[in-house]
Amino acid sequence: MKDMKCFYARSQKVIIGIVFAALAFIFLALGVTVLPVLGLFLALPILGLAVYFFSHPLEGECGRN
Repeated sequence: MKDMKCFYARSQKVIIGIVFAALAFIFLALGVTVLPVLGLFLALPILGLAVYFFSHPLEGECGRN
């Protein structure tokens, strides 16, 4: 049962990271083409969230310990 909980926790983390990365790239594209300042100011924090979700280890029973 622990393996399934960990699988769901890891897959949720990856899906959230992919969504944030996609949003960041959309805002980057908008920042380059349509809204230069607003698009970049929105894209950089969202890209930071995507990096956080991809790189932060899981906690609790699904952690690396």
